Amino acid sequence: MDSVRLKIAEGVHIPFNKDLMLNIMLCVAWAPVLLHFSRGIFVRLPFIGEERVDIAIAASVVLSVICALPALINRFSLLDYLFYTLCSFYLLSAYVFFPENETFLDENVPICIFCVFTYYFVGRLIDIERMFSLLVFLSTICIFANLFYYFILSPINKTANEVMGNDNMNAAYSALPHVCLLLWSTLEKFRIWKAFTTLIGILFLLACGTRGPFVCMGSFGLIYFFFYMNFKGAIYVKTGIVTLFALLIATFNTTLYYITFLFTNLNLSTRILEHFVTGELGNDNSRTVLRERLEEVMENVDQFWGLGPFGCRNYDIIYPHFLPLDFAVTFGYFVGYILLFLLTVLVVYALWLSRGSKRQVFIIFLISLGILKLFLSNTFLTEPFFFMLIGVCITEIINHARTHYIL
Repeated sequence: MDSVRLKIAEGVHIPFNKDLMLNIMLCVAWAPVLLHFSRGIFVRLPFIGEERVDIAIAASVVLSVICALPALINRFSLLDYLFYTLCSFYLLSAYVFFPENETFLDENVPICIFCVFTYYFVGRLIDIERMFSLLVFLSTICIFANLFYYFILSPINKTANEVMGNDNMNAAYSALPHVCLLLWSTLEKFRIWKAFTTLIGILFLLACGTRGPFVCMGSFGLIYFFFYMNFKGAIYVKTGIVTLFALLIATFNTTLYYITFLFTNLNLSTRILEHFVTGELGNDNSRTVLRERLEEVMENVDQFWGLGPFGCRNYDIIYPHFLPLDFAVTFGYFVGYILLFLLTVLVVYALWLSRGSKRQVFIIFLISLGILKLFLSNTFLTEPFFFMLIGVCITEIINHARTHYIL
């Protein structure tokens, strides 16, 4: 029997069948920031209040997973559970083999096991061709929710700059997937509202004062622009975009002045704009120093198995800012580079299998968020999109095997 479908927007329908709760669970995984913004609602509910709001938010996530269990039956293989178990076991075993990391393990193990690692299963479940419009809809809400929270709600008691901080990486990287997805949707099928939402999302990232998100988003945008933007009439959209960038370059100083003037009046961060003016936008000397220090530590410590998960924090370095070194520090040079090689083979093979499809673009999208980002910020152990990318690639390979080799 066909399921009843409720239309909530163009191309966005809600099916009332057993997969409804699965879709809700995936929506929660894609837009967890909305749960953060819902704190005000939870606080006002009876028997919750300020003291139990975090428990209520966590319970809502768990409830979405429990309700989705009927649809999850037979969705995963033994390989999936083995991968998740190995990741969790490795992290827990670090208490024995790397006792000096205990403090940092206590801080991160619950988040990794119950949140970050589970995004592997999200990657295994998500069907970008079916859910693309729904995810765009959610990302649009997330962008406007960020604007409302940081520029309208919070500044009631504080200035926007105090709320955002001079360099708010958390807010920027939290909004990055949603702005990046809107950019993808705009380039795929141009609509004025999409372009407007993307523009204000970019301005929000600019106000956060962090350069990394622009590298990730810009890399994906350029790849899509040159290799995937080929719909009917795309030449006109491309011409318009190139013309717009040409105008921005031609009026760069004037544009920079007005944006700086606007941000200053709103008490927003002008950090990136200052880097433009001083020519320090590409300056990463601090990251180079950190990497050199970690390499020196690895040589002196002479640990075949590396420093263990979060081991670099014993040397006052949060993460290496360089994915290959992150693997080497965590697992040791030999094991780390083998795992990095296997990861590369997995991603390249999935890209090749998905060639010519929207799934290939999605993999590139996740590479920008879950791989490229790790050359700039964060560690793979706490990066959900890194594990989501692995899940998506495994799905691509399994589906190909089922189609071509298993009747």
